[in-house]
Amino acid sequence: MWKGELTNRVDRRKAEITFDSHLFDRKEYWSLDLNKIEETVRTGKIFEEKCEIPNKLCFKRYYGKENITYTVIVIYRKNFIEVKTTWPKKGK
Repeated sequence: MWKGELTNRVDRRKAEITFDSHLFDRKEYWSLDLNKIEETVRTGKIFEEKCEIPNKLCFKRYYGKENITYTVIVIYRKNFIEVKTTWPKKGK
């Protein structure tokens, strides 16, 4: 219920997406693709186990051609979405 209220308040398909500095520290280590991270936030499925009240959501998206799944944890702010951390996983 609270997840629906968050996604209705800030439309993730159109909202501004910002990245925490922690993410850039991990970018080279994990070989992260910022475009895939943004696409995961905009079109990925909500991953229930990592979500926390009041504003922390987790999204997952599988990229078949590369055989990789991105998991992205975000914090919904008033006017934007902030990516806190992300990690890729080989396969589904």
